[in-house]
Amino acid sequence: MDRPWFTMTLCAMLGAASAVAVRPICALLLKQRGITAAMPRRHFWVLLGCLSAAGAIVGWRAGISARGVYLLLLLCAAACTFYIDAIYRVIPNELVLAVLGLAAVFGLTGAVKFDIVSSLLGFALCFALFFVPAVLGRKIGAGDVKFAAAVGFALGFNGSLYAIAAMGALVLLYVLFLQRVPLAEKWKTMIPMGPFLSLALVVVSVL
Repeated sequence: MDRPWFTMTLCAMLGAASAVAVRPICALLLKQRGITAAMPRRHFWVLLGCLSAAGAIVGWRAGISARGVYLLLLLCAAACTFYIDAIYRVIPNELVLAVLGLAAVFGLTGAVKFDIVSSLLGFALCFALFFVPAVLGRKIGAGDVKFAAAVGFALGFNGSLYAIAAMGALVLLYVLFLQRVPLAEKWKTMIPMGPFLSLALVVVSVL
């Protein structure tokens, strides 16, 4: 086998460990913004299961390698963004910088495939895609714009196109099926984009 079960199991355990780390990281980032709240136990167990499964997929795709480490760290940052924005409607700047920093450090050192021109194009594309609607008052926050730009930088231009398509499909499903409000009202409320951007970032990066 190219990716033995041992590697997948080990990475699943590392994914679970990252879930343990996400809990205090989220608490710290929220506390810095005057929000004192503990992650409910049910949320933690869902997070644990999801990150364990994602870790196993990372083990299958990347194995024990520099790319595997990069993906696990990216997974941790994405999980923090997903949770905080979904619950509290805010994306801390620290998480934006974490995604930018991970892409730059692992990319410039050659640990993962990296093209600075493609990354800058991805940055510009995702920034423009979110900045223009935000300026036009389309219920998109500044945190969404900054995190989208970071995602574009991490994925590069081609990856950004895939991420935009994936994110669009997820948002459409959310609007149509998950919000229990009339359709006309759904488009008037601010949809937290962090969770969808985080999912798109992880899916495109891993697959």
